[in-house]
Amino acid sequence: MVEKGIAIGLPEGTYGSLAARSAIASKMGVAVGGGVIDADYTGEVKVILRNHGEADCVFKAGDRVVQLIIARVANANALEVDDLETTERGKSGFGSSDLNPKRSVIAKEEGVKICFLHADTDNNEFFSVVDVDYHPRLTKEREMLSSAHVNAALTRTMNDAFLDKIRMAGKEDERWQDRGRELVMLREGRKKMPDEWIEKDGLIYYQNRLYIPADEALQTEIA
Repeated sequence: MVEKGIAIGLPEGTYGSLAARSAIASKMGVAVGGGVIDADYTGEVKVILRNHGEADCVFKAGDRVVQLIIARVANANALEVDDLETTERGKSGFGSSDLNPKRSVIAKEEGVKICFLHADTDNNEFFSVVDVDYHPRLTKEREMLSSAHVNAALTRTMNDAFLDKIRMAGKEDERWQDRGRELVMLREGRKKMPDEWIEKDGLIYYQNRLYIPADEALQTEIA
């Protein structure tokens, strides 16, 4: 038994449960025995530990031995009855819940239909059509999505081939090239970058979204 040297006062209608810390349990094989603290108990907290490992365990002052979980108690009145409601399990005991077929979850792959690209490609966001009506990210972008729906077009996944198209189109757009060269020079010179503009992997981003060159075919494809 480990004496913690502290006392606690829990709110009425709750109790404390002492649980093992995963690191101690997995690495040392130490488990917590008992460990329920009533709300009206104000004495010193003591922890019952059982060592299931092969080596002796030594704890010193300040070691984190257990974790305290505070939960609510349902103070319901017990009622004596002659019969209990019928349940699927009934009187079946240990292991009986493993006898019945488990409910299966079928995962259906949905193709990506909407993509928000960011300067940091690790933060790119991909959504399927079924996300449109309930996903908070898409709800926030409702105005943009409405325009897409009016034009009967969904934003396509911008894969590597499409990004290469943007790079190629940029070579024909002098203004696009000037902006890219300016950003590269500032970055290599370790100078202050303009707000909301980023150049990365030969692409230009404005406000974390791709800056598209003035190419009519490319812009038509995006629309």
